[in-house]
Amino acid sequence: MSIKTLGPKIFANINDFLLLLLSLTIIIGAIIYYLDAFYFYDLLIAIIAIIGLFLFLANKIIKGRNNSNDLKINWLIIDSKNYLFTVSYGLIYLFLIASLIMAQSDKALISPWQVIKPSFFIAYGVATLILVLSAASYKLNTRAKLFLISLHYFISLIIAVIIYKIGYGFDPFIHQATMELIDKKGLVTPKPPYYLGQYSLIIIFHKISSLSIYFLNKILVPFLTALFLPLTVYRFLNSFFINPSDTEQGHNNRPRFLALIFLLILTVSPFIATTPQNLSYLFLILTIFNGLSREKLSWAIILALATTAIHPLTGLAALGWVVWLVFSKYQNTFKPYLAKIIKTLIFCANALILPAALFIAGGANLKVINFNIFLITDPFKNILSGLSLAGNEDCFFNLIYFFGSNLNLLIILITIFSLIFFYCHKNRPNWTSLVYINISLLIAYILSSQIIFNDLISYEQSSYASRLLIIICFFNLPFIIWAIEKLISRILLQEKMIVCSWLIFSVLLLTASLYISYPRYDKYFNSRGYSVSANDLSAVNKIAQQENQPYLVLANQQVSVAALKEFGFNNYFKTTKGLIYFYPIPTGGPLYQFYLDMVYKNPDRSTMQEALNLVGVKTGYLVINKYWNNSAKLINEAKLEADSFFDVNGEVYVFKYEEKN
Repeated sequence: MSIKTLGPKIFANINDFLLLLLSLTIIIGAIIYYLDAFYFYDLLIAIIAIIGLFLFLANKIIKGRNNSNDLKINWLIIDSKNYLFTVSYGLIYLFLIASLIMAQSDKALISPWQVIKPSFFIAYGVATLILVLSAASYKLNTRAKLFLISLHYFISLIIAVIIYKIGYGFDPFIHQATMELIDKKGLVTPKPPYYLGQYSLIIIFHKISSLSIYFLNKILVPFLTALFLPLTVYRFLNSFFINPSDTEQGHNNRPRFLALIFLLILTVSPFIATTPQNLSYLFLILTIFNGLSREKLSWAIILALATTAIHPLTGLAALGWVVWLVFSKYQNTFKPYLAKIIKTLIFCANALILPAALFIAGGANLKVINFNIFLITDPFKNILSGLSLAGNEDCFFNLIYFFGSNLNLLIILITIFSLIFFYCHKNRPNWTSLVYINISLLIAYILSSQIIFNDLISYEQSSYASRLLIIICFFNLPFIIWAIEKLISRILLQEKMIVCSWLIFSVLLLTASLYISYPRYDKYFNSRGYSVSANDLSAVNKIAQQENQPYLVLANQQVSVAALKEFGFNNYFKTTKGLIYFYPIPTGGPLYQFYLDMVYKNPDRSTMQEALNLVGVKTGYLVINKYWNNSAKLINEAKLEADSFFDVNGEVYVFKYEEKN
């Protein structure tokens, strides 16, 4: 294929080729970094390899694009025949963005809704209504509708990115500091075989574009989700229809577009912050849907490898899905008895490989196994215990928390009905593979829930096994989105009054879902976790300015990541318990336990002295944030024990303890 024909075709399918380029960057970058480092020549080799393989595969994929259902979507042009919807939506969209920018804060926030005005939700609901009318209109073509839907996904996902001026969450700060160290020194030791896909993608793009790692680390997952997910799911839905001309002319595709919009009702929580886990979830979903909608398996294989490079836990599930796809495609070439044996082996492998990986990560000895039936049933018990019928607030809050409290149950019911509907209409081998992998992953969850991780704090013990439940939900998404599309198709055939009632109810649900997708602080719910504030940054810098000798600090998670953000991984102590960072990171480490003793028992000198003896320094600090539970009492008690103290704007109190000879 000549360059003259390759160029326009890449331009016409820019979404696909951008996804291919990103996937190759993740895979090749992770391999090169793991084998060596990210010095200049490594990055040069990586870029050359990425470009070369991209041109080779892009050419092959373009030649193989013979699937009539695979639409060519040009994201750079909105060829609209009627600008009423797009202009109206655009104006409200600008208002939403402006509202978020004006509400941006560097204070310690529990929830972004603490600083966002109620008018934002009204505007969001109106924007959603306009988007729904746009999706149902024959006057907008496929490109315009998909573009507007992607914009809506983006505004739904970008709230935390804009509101939290310093940053949102805990893990993103850890990964940012790691990437900045790799960018500066070329590598971080020890070199773990995970997270490398995200690190490679951000660092390579940082080197090429000069955009900061801080910015890329904040925007990556929300942006890529909005860019790739709507089109991927749309193609999946479109793969059920034989005549693509109907789709291009907009005659029969209204339920598909509406299903894309109302998919947001299921929550956007996994994609509002950039972490390797969240990025791997996105690539897993792309792997699942591409495996179902594309005739060739090359896309699913590439995406599964990218998922593995980002996070092995999710990647193993993605690779297991690819194995099912390969078997499903070629099972008729085997004799029946041999096909059954292979199917059984694949099923067992998918059920055992994830627990085996977690067993090895937990220490690979029988001490990490704890047979406890409650560890299996707790997540399901939480679903039932969270059921709620009503509240004591206004009607809107009652709706929000009735929906939010029962969302998990709603998803389970939709999945069950979807599976029943599928069973009555099963005619697709790949969908049968989805059922098998879901069952095998459920077995994997049961086995994984019995593994103990000695380096994790008690309330985080079930986090790895719980991620398997999330992965199972993603493997059920095809059933769910199919059921949503079928339900919408039925509703659209009803009388206008019924259609309008469902429309208004769905828009309200989507707005409620946006609210519960982010941390909350209201009369119903307290998310408790505070964001890193400017006062936290000021406190850690003031402590550093006072000292020219090594010291340790006992503080909460957010103050600790503030130190990590300011100083990086430059302050470690060699102790009998291994290397210990001078602030309590991770929360499962010994310093965090000392901090808990100080704030939940007594902030006395003896506890601080134990911490000083452990790391071998003479000076220690205790940091108490004003928002901490019972902080007034703790602050008064610490004043009696500490040698000196200071505060930052009356919000953060710092107490200094010197070793007594």
